Amino acid sequence: MQTLFKLASFLPLPVLRAFGFLLGLLMWLGSARYRRDFNTQWSQALLYWRRSAPESRPPGKLRAIAQSGLMLSELPRVWCRPETEMAMEVSGLQEMSAALSKGKGLIFLTPHLGAFELAARRVAREFPLTVLYRPARRMEIERLLRTFRSAEGVRPVPANAQGVRQLMRALKQGGAIGLLPDQVPSEGEGLVADFFGRPAYTMTLPIRMAQATGAAIIWAAALRTDAGWSLRLAPWKVRDSQGEETFFDDLLPSISLQEAVGLMNKEVEAHIARAPEQYLWGYNRYKKIHGQPL
Repeated sequence: MQTLFKLASFLPLPVLRAFGFLLGLLMWLGSARYRRDFNTQWSQALLYWRRSAPESRPPGKLRAIAQSGLMLSELPRVWCRPETEMAMEVSGLQEMSAALSKGKGLIFLTPHLGAFELAARRVAREFPLTVLYRPARRMEIERLLRTFRSAEGVRPVPANAQGVRQLMRALKQGGAIGLLPDQVPSEGEGLVADFFGRPAYTMTLPIRMAQATGAAIIWAAALRTDAGWSLRLAPWKVRDSQGEETFFDDLLPSISLQEAVGLMNKEVEAHIARAPEQYLWGYNRYKKIHGQPL
């Protein structure tokens, strides 16, 4: 398996993506649960967009269905070819370096959008990044992850209380951490907030860490392009009712945790709206409510 993975990394990117497109369709056809989860979230988002922006062009469902396959087919290139992340188009690096120099740490938020695995690897080329890691259930997959997922500058920590303590330690030392803001949290670790107009159990961890350390929150999105990928890094800004933009860091002391979590979901929605076909709609964002499985 590992040998095949390494060999696949030398295939041209268009070939890998063509294979991934077919793989995504097969996953769709072969799993009723995947189709159900995809359709639930896709339909919810379309309904939300029709209500909020009826003039917008609806995204292509076929391309969106293929995203899970593309995410998997690109992994040999992402994991086995270190030069891949350096070939990305990147914007916002200078701002991130300036923010990190303040000594309060950075919290990078990357939704399940595009090549989100690649975003962490590219950021870690600039400064060390600590990320939460949830082991795979199947041992053969876990062995593959341990072999290939590690990268220079990326420090994985377990997704438990010990791992959270290590994230806090990294921030207090002025370092950077990475989280998936649309990952469904464990019981007692989230709040309910609307996501595309439907209540979703949402993590509070990045907000609480920002409150405790004064770390700046940065959004990172690695989107697929015809030539490869493009990474956009940007500090979190919130637009008020008058249309004025405010840094979220400045707003945070004056709002509740519930309000902050709601704003985080709104920002995830905005990122998805920029490239809706590249979101991982098969990940069941609504599988828990108030921390309990539906």
